[in-house]
Amino acid sequence: MAKDSSSTRVSLMESLSSELVSDDAGLYVHVPFCRSRCRYCDFVSYTDFSLVDEYFKALWREIELWTSLLPEVRVGSIYFGGGSPSDIPFELLEKTVDLIAKRFRLKSDIEFTVEVNPNCGFPVEKLKLLGVNRVSVGLQAADDSVLQRVRRRHTVSDFFKVFESAKSFAKVNVDFIVGLPGESDRTIDEDVCVVERLKPDHVSIYLLEIHEPDLNQPPCEEVEARYERFVESVQSIGYLRYEISNFALNGNLCRHNLKYWRNEDYIGLGIAAGGHLGRIRYVNTSKMVEYVSQIWKKEFAFEYFSENDELQELKESLFMGLRLREGISVERLRSLCPAFDLEVLFSDLLGELLQLEDGFLRLTEKGFDLSARVLADVIDRISSIAVGR
Repeated sequence: MAKDSSSTRVSLMESLSSELVSDDAGLYVHVPFCRSRCRYCDFVSYTDFSLVDEYFKALWREIELWTSLLPEVRVGSIYFGGGSPSDIPFELLEKTVDLIAKRFRLKSDIEFTVEVNPNCGFPVEKLKLLGVNRVSVGLQAADDSVLQRVRRRHTVSDFFKVFESAKSFAKVNVDFIVGLPGESDRTIDEDVCVVERLKPDHVSIYLLEIHEPDLNQPPCEEVEARYERFVESVQSIGYLRYEISNFALNGNLCRHNLKYWRNEDYIGLGIAAGGHLGRIRYVNTSKMVEYVSQIWKKEFAFEYFSENDELQELKESLFMGLRLREGISVERLRSLCPAFDLEVLFSDLLGELLQLEDGFLRLTEKGFDLSARVLADVIDRISSIAVGR
């Protein structure tokens, strides 16, 4: 339900006053600047840095808006994403973190992640000064020819240097993408070798989503076979596939991202950032001028705002929760929408792709591999049951 910013803020305040906001909320900060744009990128980001100072001044004002609205909220995780947070002047990151620390109540064991490009704009060790204890490095492929083809501006050698520096003070995640143009079986072999050699605390393996028609992605069957082989290899090294695309070593799950998948509370700051608080779901505008203009009026810059009803909250929680290996508890599902007949849903969908075990609804191993289909089936079935009840 779209609304203008002023009425949205009133609705938001009224809603939050009657709902308990978690004392362990997540905080996402979007940094929409990157020195170059990869061919496959579909994130809201800019290579023109002329508005970077104006953007951050607006971002700092948005922080003030949220803390005046929710003065008691406690933050258990911070995540700076982009864009490339490592491309902007370090002083802007420093000032933003200082303001967050002053305005929000931060938990003592906070998880603080920053995404970095292997060709970092400043020494990555400087992030330690900000209290960063988790670094996410976008390698994407351990193959220089593939990196060049998609306009990544770093080399595999750059990645190794940044990884070693980050590892000296933080836990490290490494991002990979399967399905990039120019990729071969050897690319995946090299990717696996990197994981086996470095044993990062966390690995993310994504299938390429096509946004540029002439990207010349390898044939689907080859991509799927490589993805499956990469996933199996990482698991054989000792990583737990705790989410469809995410793998943790020695229990190093990403606490911030778990808030998304468990449909818990988090605040999104910055252009195109989204949040979820209680049953409120919002997304900020993706237009820079509109974002800056609204914030300077001391109004939120929402492009989308909705207070979910029970059924919508059930759908969102199921859609996100089933991405996790742990699944989602039946008890929680009942609490989200007591009037919904879960037994009908279970009887229709349980089988080789979806199982109910120990009070949790979760995907089977085969269901994990066909997750897009299963999740679509679950949401469609919920909608049809709701219409017929």
